Amino acid sequence: MAVFHKEEYREMCQNEDCIKTAARVMEAMNRSIDPCVDFYKFACGGWIAKHPIPQSQTSWDQLSLLREELLKNLRILLEEPEKEDDLKPVKLAKALYRTCMDTATVEALGLEPIFDVLKKVGLPRDPPLDDDIPPVNLARITGVAQRLLGLNILLNFYVSEDVRDTTRNRMMMEQVSPGFSERYLLDPQRFQSELGEYKKYITAMVQLAGAGAKSSDFADELLDFSTKLAQIMSTPEQRRSVNHLFHDVTINELQQLTDLHVQQWNWTDYIEAVFDNTNVTIDPSTDRVIIMDLHYLQKLPQLLAVTHPATVARYMWWSVYSTVAPLTLQKFRDLGFQFSQKVFGLKEKTPRWKGCTGNVNSNFGMALSYIYVQRHFNEHAREKALEMLLDVRAAFNEMVSELDWMDVGTRARAHRKLHAMRPFVGFPDWITDPKKLDKYYEGAEVVEGRLFETFLRLTNVGAKKSLNSLREKPDKDRWISTGTTVNAFYSAILNSVTFPAGILHPPFYGNGLESINYGAMGAIMGHELTHGFDDQGRRYDENGNLRQWWSDKTLEHYHEKVECIIKQYSNYHLPELGINFTVNGINTQGENIADNGGIREAYRAYQRLKARIPNQQALPGLAEYSRDQLFFLGFAQVWCGNYTNGALKSKLIEGVHAPNHFRVIGTLSNNRDFARAWKCRTGSPMNPPHKCILW
Repeated sequence: MAVFHKEEYREMCQNEDCIKTAARVMEAMNRSIDPCVDFYKFACGGWIAKHPIPQSQTSWDQLSLLREELLKNLRILLEEPEKEDDLKPVKLAKALYRTCMDTATVEALGLEPIFDVLKKVGLPRDPPLDDDIPPVNLARITGVAQRLLGLNILLNFYVSEDVRDTTRNRMMMEQVSPGFSERYLLDPQRFQSELGEYKKYITAMVQLAGAGAKSSDFADELLDFSTKLAQIMSTPEQRRSVNHLFHDVTINELQQLTDLHVQQWNWTDYIEAVFDNTNVTIDPSTDRVIIMDLHYLQKLPQLLAVTHPATVARYMWWSVYSTVAPLTLQKFRDLGFQFSQKVFGLKEKTPRWKGCTGNVNSNFGMALSYIYVQRHFNEHAREKALEMLLDVRAAFNEMVSELDWMDVGTRARAHRKLHAMRPFVGFPDWITDPKKLDKYYEGAEVVEGRLFETFLRLTNVGAKKSLNSLREKPDKDRWISTGTTVNAFYSAILNSVTFPAGILHPPFYGNGLESINYGAMGAIMGHELTHGFDDQGRRYDENGNLRQWWSDKTLEHYHEKVECIIKQYSNYHLPELGINFTVNGINTQGENIADNGGIREAYRAYQRLKARIPNQQALPGLAEYSRDQLFFLGFAQVWCGNYTNGALKSKLIEGVHAPNHFRVIGTLSNNRDFARAWKCRTGSPMNPPHKCILW
């Protein structure tokens, strides 16, 4: 006979979802660990022991497992024989998959596709080894690479909503990472082995292109120039700062700003190359561009002026060559694999079907969503998920009303922003309308047997669509993701939260028991809602406009509380990586604010649900745990995961998320409801007397 926890349960849940969830929860736990000492190890110890990292991955967690499941399901759909009544975009998706899997044809074409693209961009087919090279129009070549390949060399360019007035689109420009992470380039002592492997990779790649004995010098020169580019970039910490200003200027004004020290870059040439063969004609005297990193764009021409033209030519050539070569021959991909093996601990190559399925999903994600949701998602699940999201939002709204550090005016604007957030769940409705789906993929074509040519054509169609949007009104109801995505999103500019069908599966959702569902998916929903009020999102108003809507006094309180979170997470370190490998509390603050707020909102929403449905069922084998305890188990277990040291190091150096272990213990040790549910005494590791609480 089942022993129920304190009269909480009257019966056992025996349906299939509950039985699967119970088995999964029990298997993941390590009950020999004290939950008040390290809840992550208690909740995930079993999972970590039983789920080693697959050979072809550098990390493995619940998101990876679900992504694996999604890819397998998409593969089945893509390998099904083409039906006469398949929609055109679905036929194109299947044709792209077939073309991608046809490696024999890809190999037979050899290096020709690479030579062809280098020529189109205006670069030599062979690596430029001579120091005496004819002068080139750098701005134009960079613009052509952006237009043809969507490749950002030296700077990042795109069209998006004007951050100060989201009813219109603007050109945007910002700095761009120089090939290898600037974090590694700027600290050569600490990352000696990673940089050594990167040099080996460049050397081997240019040897394949015929650079011979000069390959090693070529690599040294590239690394040196990449480092100089990294030195003029703003750091991620600086870019997060409220003092990092955007500049709204005409192209002619931008020219004046970058010509202050040296005339080295013609912005009109660059922009005209980018907008070549589109509906847009640019007027440099009136068309405006938002500059997100003016310091970088002013320093760039100065750096180019003092760099030998041959070095710049080599960097340009390498940027294009290293992007397109892996799309052709296996030997190029093998070199990339060897690099990942040494730096990130990868043991096996990714199977071709997986890469191809991902490629098709990137290019035809909405078409795949159309067939995926028919087979793997139902309307009831969508309605229930939306109900949960609105529950969590209502809980957040209540919490904002109770904040003692927020003044009346700021509070009213916070409520307004929360109410205005657009909730998107499952998939966009329009994908079920064949006419609209056809229109979305207008102009897209697949040249069967010609993978590289297809890639260029699809890139061209996508780029053209994006560039043409400069003169169009932004669509506020657009999805920033496809339904076939295992993730969740907040968009500050759209003020929207998105939860695609891909993530609405166990262990995140559909667990048969609301305690687990609210702890897992509810906390993720709260996380995304809270992003609207993190250190970045809080700067945007309910319409997605960059605007200061906080009173000075409230902002002062806000910053004090954020500082507490920054310090807390900065104290987490990973001794297995060596000395000085700690979480970057500044760069992870947005995600940590979202994690901490998200779980509190979900818990409040769950308490409201419990009041509506008093006696919920118990999970088989877990009746000793209360519903609130299961809620926190549900939260922790979606973050169970394993990482190679290389992947962990990369996450720590470049990532905006803290490692999963710290996401769980950092969030729960700040949570009084957790301490109460699990009866952790004050002063125990999971219940410190001082807590960082913002939302």
